[in-house]
Amino acid sequence: MNLVFTFDTPPLRRGTSVIGVDLGERIMAATVLLQNSCIKRPRFLGREVRGIRRHHAWLRRRLQERGLSRIVKRIGDREKRRVDAVLHRISKEIVEMADRTTSWIAIGDLTGIRRSAEKRGKRMRRIVSNMPFHKRTQMIIYKAMIRGIPVVLVNEAYTSITCHVCGRRGLRSTQARFRCPECGEFNADLNGAINIARKVERHLGYIPLCGPPVNQPLTVQLHRSHRF
Repeated sequence: MNLVFTFDTPPLRRGTSVIGVDLGERIMAATVLLQNSCIKRPRFLGREVRGIRRHHAWLRRRLQERGLSRIVKRIGDREKRRVDAVLHRISKEIVEMADRTTSWIAIGDLTGIRRSAEKRGKRMRRIVSNMPFHKRTQMIIYKAMIRGIPVVLVNEAYTSITCHVCGRRGLRSTQARFRCPECGEFNADLNGAINIARKVERHLGYIPLCGPPVNQPLTVQLHRSHRF
């Protein structure tokens, strides 16, 4: 049985700060609050999803080895429910923080990540196919809509390999670490979240709540978010 709920969404509000959200594979969402260009409240949400995925992958292998393939679907349904519960909790925490701090939410736009993963080998294709990037974004968007909080989708190009301190390009020394040739090492997900937030913060006063922002090639989505 499906239940349909109808909500009267409030008008979109002006923001005084930005919460940057970097979606990842090891950490479901790295977030940071940018207030008056000051970096506050860095958080790493959803670490447990990777463990849930690995545990259920191990269970599936064991069941298939024992010829119990009929139980595999049941295991998959249980995995999906557990992951969805974590994603709902994460999206709720992000939106509640935005509500408390009168912030907009800026999310790294991962449109096309599946196509780009095709060129990066079997392991990367498997990782991307298992990670619900789109679902995470949509959960944040609809929870934000209910509270009148604008969501901006930001082009993620180079955000994780650009130093948030000096702006120079660096390298991911590992999946979790970013190394700037000038400033040293940072957490790569946090570095990305800061850069995503800054892309929106510098336009905060110029983005109208209806239609495209001044001098910015944005597409206004039906879910009332903007796209950089």
